[in-house]
Amino acid sequence: MNIDKKYLWIVSISTSFAAILTPLDSTIVSISLPFISRSLKMSYIETIWVPLGYLIALTVLLLPIGRLSDIKGKKKFFTNGYIIFIIGTLMSGLSFNGFELDLWRIIQGIGAAFILAVGGAIITETYPPNMRGRAFGIWSFSVYLGTTIGPVIGGIIVSITSWRYIFFVTLPLAIIGYILSTKYIKETNIKLNEKMDYTGSALLIIGLFSIVYGLTYGSFIGWNIYSILFSIFGLTVFGLFLAYEYKNSYKAILDVNLLKNNVMFTAGNLAALLNYTGYFYLSFFISFYMQIILIFSPLITSIALISLSLSMVILSPISGWLSDKIGSRLLATTGMLLIMVGLLLLIPLGLKATLFDVSLRMIIIGVGMGLFSSPNTSAVMGSVTKDKLGVASGSLNLMRFLGQSLSLAIASLIVASYIPKNVLSSIFTGVAITNYQISAQFFILGLRRLYLISSIIIAVGAVLSALRNKRKS
Repeated sequence: MNIDKKYLWIVSISTSFAAILTPLDSTIVSISLPFISRSLKMSYIETIWVPLGYLIALTVLLLPIGRLSDIKGKKKFFTNGYIIFIIGTLMSGLSFNGFELDLWRIIQGIGAAFILAVGGAIITETYPPNMRGRAFGIWSFSVYLGTTIGPVIGGIIVSITSWRYIFFVTLPLAIIGYILSTKYIKETNIKLNEKMDYTGSALLIIGLFSIVYGLTYGSFIGWNIYSILFSIFGLTVFGLFLAYEYKNSYKAILDVNLLKNNVMFTAGNLAALLNYTGYFYLSFFISFYMQIILIFSPLITSIALISLSLSMVILSPISGWLSDKIGSRLLATTGMLLIMVGLLLLIPLGLKATLFDVSLRMIIIGVGMGLFSSPNTSAVMGSVTKDKLGVASGSLNLMRFLGQSLSLAIASLIVASYIPKNVLSSIFTGVAITNYQISAQFFILGLRRLYLISSIIIAVGAVLSALRNKRKS
C-alpha cells in the first residue's frame, strides 16, 4: 500500500487547526468576559450565554453531524464547518450588544460542531491503523494546546487592546484550515445506503436547548411559569429522545442499548458527565471573582486559569500510561476525589485571597482532572467491541460537552439563588457597585454554595467510578 506522507501531513495540519480552535474559542472568552459584559452592558443571562451558547450548539449537533457526515460525505461538512465558524467568529467580534454576541456565538458553536465531529473521522479514514495513534496524538495535543493558551492570549489581548480581537486573532488559523481542507482533503467513504436519525436528532436538539435555556432564564428572572414549563418541556423531550433511540437502535445517533447492557460503559459515561458538570464552570466564575472582587488584572487572572489546564495537560499522558499498568478505576476515582478536595478548599477563599491561594487550588483540581480523563476514556473505549468504538467515542464527547453546558447552566442557577439581582447586575454588567463590601460578600456567598454543591456532584461521580468492574478496568 502506497502512503502519500505529504497528504497525511496536510490532513493532520488541517484537522489540528480544528482541534485547536474549538477549545481555544471557549477558554479565550472566559478571561475576557468581564471586559465584554461591561463594554456591551450585558445582563447576567446574556453574559452566561456567551460561553453557553457556543457550548450548547456544539453539544446538540456533535452526534447528528457526525452521523450525517458518514452518509453525505465528510469533506463537505468539514469545509462548510470552517465557513460557518469563520462567519460566527468574525461577527462575534463585530457585535454591538449582548443579544447579537450570543447569537453569533451559537453560530460559531455550530461551525465548531461540524469541524470537531468530522475531524476525528477524517483522521480515522485517512491514516492506516499503524499510524493512526500518532495522528490522534497530534490531535489530542492540539486540543490541550488550545485549552492552555486561550487564557494567556485572552489576558494579553484585553490588557493591551479591545476585547474584539480575542475573536479576530483566531481567524487566520480558521482561514488556513479552510483553504487546506478545500484544496487538498479528499472526500472519504460515503454510506448512502444508511439512514439518518432525523427524529432523534431533532429531539436531542430541542430537549437539551430547552433544559439549558429554562435553567438560565429561571436563575435570574425567577421561577415563573415560563421558565418552569421550559425546563419541564426540555426534560420531557429529552426523555422521548432516549425512548426513541432505544426503539430505533438500527439508525440511532446514541446507542441506548449499550448504556443499558454495559455497566462499565454506563459508569464511565456518567462519571464523565458528573465530572464536567461539577468543575467546568470554574473558568467563568473564577475569572469574575479574581477580576471584579479581588481586582486582579486579566494577565494575573490568566495565571490561575493556566494552572488548571497546564496541570491537566501534564498529568493526562502520564495517567494514560499508568492506567495500562494498574487499571483505570483507582486513577479515575482518585482524580475525582482530588477535584472534590480542590473545590472544598475554594470555599474559605474570600476578599483577601492571593494569586497563590487560587492557583494552588486550580492545580489540585487540574491534577485531579488529569488523573481522571485518560484512564476513564481508556476504560470506556475498552469496554466495547471494535464495531462500537465510534459509538463509544461519540457518547463520551456528548457527555463531555453536555456536562460543560449543564455546568454553566446549573452554576448560574445556584449563584443567582444566593445573590440579589441588583448585585448580580452590578458585577456582570459593569454598573458601578454602590456598596462594594456588601456586593462582594454576597457574590462570595453564592460561590461558596456553588463549590459545596459541585463537590457533592463530583463525589457522586467518584462513587460511580469506584463501583465499576475492577477486573475490566
